[in-house]
Amino acid sequence: MKLVIQPTLLLKTPNYHQHTLDLTHIGNLLRSVDQGRTLAAAAKDLNVSYRTVWNELQEAERELGCQLLERIKGHGSKITPAGQLLIHSLERLDLQLSSEAQRLASDISEKLSNHLNKTFDRYIFCSSNDPLIEQIHSKFDEIEYKTMGSGHALDRLMENKATIAGFHVSDAREFKAIEDHLRRAGLITIPLMQRVQGLLLAKGNPLKINSIRDLARPEVRMINRQKGAGTRLLLDRLLEREGLKTKQIKGYGHEEFTHSAVATSILAEQADVGIGLQYIAKEYKLHFIPLETETFYLAIKPEFRRNKTLITFVKAVQNRSNKTPGYKAVK
Repeated sequence: MKLVIQPTLLLKTPNYHQHTLDLTHIGNLLRSVDQGRTLAAAAKDLNVSYRTVWNELQEAERELGCQLLERIKGHGSKITPAGQLLIHSLERLDLQLSSEAQRLASDISEKLSNHLNKTFDRYIFCSSNDPLIEQIHSKFDEIEYKTMGSGHALDRLMENKATIAGFHVSDAREFKAIEDHLRRAGLITIPLMQRVQGLLLAKGNPLKINSIRDLARPEVRMINRQKGAGTRLLLDRLLEREGLKTKQIKGYGHEEFTHSAVATSILAEQADVGIGLQYIAKEYKLHFIPLETETFYLAIKPEFRRNKTLITFVKAVQNRSNKTPGYKAVK
């Protein structure tokens, strides 16, 4: 935050409504004319009409009791000695006060910034769904956590609608493409943790599902994650690797927005299989078949790299991930 104090010379007129006349504004107008601009051009510079400027100038001359601008027919306008005196007086005022005014402005700016940082600092964290992050973020009042797909979270960050974005990928080439895109936008990535994703199945795996290829069996009902979710992108990549089409998967269009919601649907026998975290399988006592180990990343602006709140948050998540099955912290 940078504050600037600019001195303004006001003339209080002795009329009934105590009108004030801004002589600094009149001085700037005269200075523009003195530098060779026409009165009309000076009005345009100030983004006001010529009539407004003319009326303001006439009012100033009337209140001061002297002519500031001499109108020479056919030759434009010329600054009078009184007008020159006003210009030089304002320059002297600015010169004498600028040093002290700037020192005072800097002092106010520093104190105000410190107050705002203590009172109003709040970081918007748009992130792909993760149960560990949900558990940790609740301990940080400064962090406002919003769950959405990895792609949507990155979009929010790119649009300056978020401070931090959380996303996950398991494919190195995919991550390289994302990282390059973020770097061009002036953003950096921080590896947070690794986590295991796989097939979530009813306890005992009654349909004997063993691989991605089994999702194409006609009796198997799947539940998917929403469009833009990193887990859905993982599924699409695995299907492509196996040569399977989405239309072959019964329930591909049936969507849920969190890992827990997928697990709940399977427990409620609304679906037979979904893609989710090993941690969720253990929490909901589901059968689990591991498919990929992926890395969860944070994307931020470079200036937040040494932010104390962010550093503390990252350490808290990493400490928890090292103690949780299906997770592992990344340096």
